[in-house]
Amino acid sequence: MPIAVVGADKIDDKGQTFLLDVLRDLPVAGQSLDRTASNFSNYDTGVATVNLRNLGSARTLVLINGRRSVGIPGSTAVDLNNIPTDLIDHVEIATGGASAVYGSDAVAGVVNIILKKKFTGVQLHLQGQISDRGDAGNQLASITAGKDFGGGAGHIIANFTYANDAGLASSARAYSQFDAPSRSSYAAQGLYDTSGTASYTLGDGTTYTFGANNAVKPYEGAAIDGYNRAADRLLATPIERYQASLLGNYEFSNAADAYFELNYTKTKARGSIEPLAVDDQGVQGQSVYNYDGSAFAGIPVTNPLLPATIANAAIANDQDVVNFRRRSNGIFDRSPRAERDYFRGVIGVRGSISPGWKYDLSYEHSQVRDDTRSESIMMTNYGAALNAITLNGQLVCADPAARAAGCVPINIFGFNTVTPAMIKWLTTYTGTGVVVPGATPGQTVTNDYLRWNYQDVASLNLTGSLFELPAGPVGVAVGAEYHREKSTQHYDPFTISGYSAAQQATDTVGSYHSAEAYGEVNVPILRDTPFFHDLSLEGAVRYANYSTIGSVWSYKYGGAWAPDRNIRFRAIYARAVRAPNINELDAKQSTTAPQVIDPCDQNEGNGDLAPGQLPSSATIPAACLAIPGIANYLKSHPYFAYTLAQVQTVTGLLGGNPNLKAEATDTFTAGFTLTPTFLPRFDLTADYYSIKVKNAISSVDQQTSVEQCLATGNPQFCNYVTRDANGFITAVDSFQVNAASYRVAGIDVQAHYWFPTHLFNPNERLSLSVYYNHKFKQEQTPFVGGVVSNELGQADTYAGSQLGTGFRNQFTLGADYATGPVSIAWSMKYYGPVDASEGAFHIPAYTYHNLQAKVAIGPDRKFEFYLGVNNLFDKQPPYIASGNSQFPGTNTVADTYDLFGRMLYAGVKARF
Repeated sequence: MPIAVVGADKIDDKGQTFLLDVLRDLPVAGQSLDRTASNFSNYDTGVATVNLRNLGSARTLVLINGRRSVGIPGSTAVDLNNIPTDLIDHVEIATGGASAVYGSDAVAGVVNIILKKKFTGVQLHLQGQISDRGDAGNQLASITAGKDFGGGAGHIIANFTYANDAGLASSARAYSQFDAPSRSSYAAQGLYDTSGTASYTLGDGTTYTFGANNAVKPYEGAAIDGYNRAADRLLATPIERYQASLLGNYEFSNAADAYFELNYTKTKARGSIEPLAVDDQGVQGQSVYNYDGSAFAGIPVTNPLLPATIANAAIANDQDVVNFRRRSNGIFDRSPRAERDYFRGVIGVRGSISPGWKYDLSYEHSQVRDDTRSESIMMTNYGAALNAITLNGQLVCADPAARAAGCVPINIFGFNTVTPAMIKWLTTYTGTGVVVPGATPGQTVTNDYLRWNYQDVASLNLTGSLFELPAGPVGVAVGAEYHREKSTQHYDPFTISGYSAAQQATDTVGSYHSAEAYGEVNVPILRDTPFFHDLSLEGAVRYANYSTIGSVWSYKYGGAWAPDRNIRFRAIYARAVRAPNINELDAKQSTTAPQVIDPCDQNEGNGDLAPGQLPSSATIPAACLAIPGIANYLKSHPYFAYTLAQVQTVTGLLGGNPNLKAEATDTFTAGFTLTPTFLPRFDLTADYYSIKVKNAISSVDQQTSVEQCLATGNPQFCNYVTRDANGFITAVDSFQVNAASYRVAGIDVQAHYWFPTHLFNPNERLSLSVYYNHKFKQEQTPFVGGVVSNELGQADTYAGSQLGTGFRNQFTLGADYATGPVSIAWSMKYYGPVDASEGAFHIPAYTYHNLQAKVAIGPDRKFEFYLGVNNLFDKQPPYIASGNSQFPGTNTVADTYDLFGRMLYAGVKARF
């Protein structure tokens, strides 16, 4: 049975144009990807996925009218933004035992979106929303039309929706307008090290930058000379959607009701990220290369553009090159621009084949095309442009091949020094120097990531009764399904080559298919006897054969007992499975920049030390001293401490694993429903749930690999960690494995009650509701034998692998008052207190209040006007100044708390 049902009226009462924002008001919905948590993603910008029980979007099955839909490329997680809210009749959310009926991915539960089946006439819906600061605006225009035909045997519904969300800049809110805990050492004016070590040390006279009027000055640390990345980032990504839907059916007879569903969505989304950090060491993003693709040692001291102060300092240190790091300000914009095309079509026929038996035969095809682009440059051209000489009185590039190809020396020394001619050289592929297969000489360098996902599902379902028992008919459902999935993910040739500014990546192509069959039975045992108003047993089993992992079984069994009409008890045990998706199986290696802290770092990840300043810890673990590089480093240095640049520039590789197996999940739920006859119109449901995921597919967190390698020396972890000759970590890799286990447990309680108030007229009523969740457990074990991580009372983290924010208590209250044509809806959402950054930040309990007023006009109430406010008291999110917890550009837990503040909206619906 559903644990929650969200009707179209509740969606209307929120004034939301995004379905996920409505579902998140339910405590069962955890943290997931959406427009406020995807700006920093290289792809999937602005998508919205639902995550039940904090077990991950990949473990939540989303259905449309009981049938699957294609997920975002490489995954099974469905983008809810593809579903127009005006076409939704209601949403059913169920957990416990769903995998045996619906198949893989229904581990945490199922979100079944039921579309309108009947709609007669035409409805125009217009809405506008804006914050009380005059930003973050969004608009909705929707028209829905439906009519009967064929003497009532047929019905058709059409909907066209346009929705535009302007997004929100990080600079627009006080809590997010500045980088925290520190600015980046990769500055717009550049940073230059003359020591030959590329350590960018403070206070020793070897590191320089530029101040006002581009005057050379000693580097004073990132807090003074660094770059405020928040000025370029977004709290919410802008999203524009065009949607068209057509639904219909024609009932030829009771035995044949033919139907179809067609949905199309065009989405445009864009992110905003600070200009790329570039250097000559390859520690952040892509390194500068020589024109022939060889390693770039540094800027020659003979470069005429290099300020004399910096060149002379390098020469005094017996160096012939200067190391550098610099933002790409004024050169190119790496911010992603995404366009997605989603299509879903369903055809089917259903009907009765004999008394008591019905069938439903359908075929579903859905696909999504996602093209994410950004600007880029050739890093070989960059290196050639940094090696400048004077020849025949002219400033030219030193490399003859580059010079022949039109190389223009680049001036990166200071603010706003790059000219259009320099940019043209950096952004043009010449066809010489390095050869990029698939690229054409003269082509503009771009980053283009084109992905497709295809899904085909054919299914047959039969429901009916086998025979009659004294307590009633034995209900049976059986069915079979064929499911095929394919994903292609292609990068541009420059990204594949590794010589552009994008992180090097390779194409991913994968597919799988499965043949499945299931059976479900409900057996009534007793009915209408003393102490047994109803007693029944139920069970289900599903067999699936996958082309990737072979055969798997899922099942459930349980029962229900109602002593009388007032109360019903129930319990279900279920075994669920989840097959690995294409990304988990087939994703090729790609580069990332994890935020890790080396336990050997005596300054504990805090970065630059001022002259004379001592690190946070006076001691270093014995295991660190056993690392030869660290031991040798300490022979000539008083302590082992990372600079801020070293902290910020650790890289790593991520990738899939074709040898993955299926996850197995054990679920137990038990509860009761109270519908007292002495209190009409009241119902209360309470359920205990316990879900344990075994052999969970995950990548071992990079921080965990670092810590476990040091603690155990186990190659399972140490193989992922790379240290340089001095013992500093330069890279931490992570690949998918069946290693983790997750467990969540808690209680769900919901209650509803409505009653006539008779304050002004006899038709008025007040409806009350509450949805409450208390968690007993939210924990994960990253690998067999690993330490169990208790996430209760902990906020979600960006850099880590936490399941989600572990609220012990959260609830939503609602009150709807209606009298005649006027109605008022109020809701309140409560989040319990949590800690962030391992207790460094305490976040108190949060409450959000929403209010809406609505009035219907006209004798038939065909015109409806409404206005409302979300986050009525302008509650601002908690400020978290920790790089490991905050989401980039937000300084808070962006996937949990409201980022916008008070939002005002108004709308109108007109029926014709």
